[in-house]
Amino acid sequence: MKIVLKNGLMMLVAALMFSACSPVERKELGAPRNILESIAGTWKLTKATQVDEDASKKGFPYKELDITSLFPYTNFVLTLNLTGGAPGTFTTTPGTSPKIIKLASGNWTVDNAEYPKDITLTSGVITEKISLGGYPVGASNTLKLKVERSVLLPAGPKLLISYSYEFAKQ
Repeated sequence: MKIVLKNGLMMLVAALMFSACSPVERKELGAPRNILESIAGTWKLTKATQVDEDASKKGFPYKELDITSLFPYTNFVLTLNLTGGAPGTFTTTPGTSPKIIKLASGNWTVDNAEYPKDITLTSGVITEKISLGGYPVGASNTLKLKVERSVLLPAGPKLLISYSYEFAKQ
């Protein structure tokens, strides 16, 4: 009797569980986000951080420094324009800020249009490569760029210092 009651209870629980299962309707997510459109625009520098890459590699305690207030970094403005949905021209307006990007104007490209990691700025034969640390998503309007400074040694280039810059869209 106990076995029949136990089996009956298990069958009832199983029937309830299976009847509760129903296919989940999946909603359309919409069009894929265009990252280039979120990167394009006029950006004003809000934060500058210097990282001693050698100290970081060696595990030293003092490896990062917020340098925003040391110089008028927040006067720097970067404008990235699209041409037909693709990267186009750029301009930099340093004002009284240090020239964190050496080029004043030219063209910009990305390494991958769907998921960019690097931006290459070109003016004539001069190029400057900048890494994307983060781009605007959702309600965030912050663009993060990283510029690396290396020294050329006989064994090859050695990364010494990197600068992380945070920009807010204007």
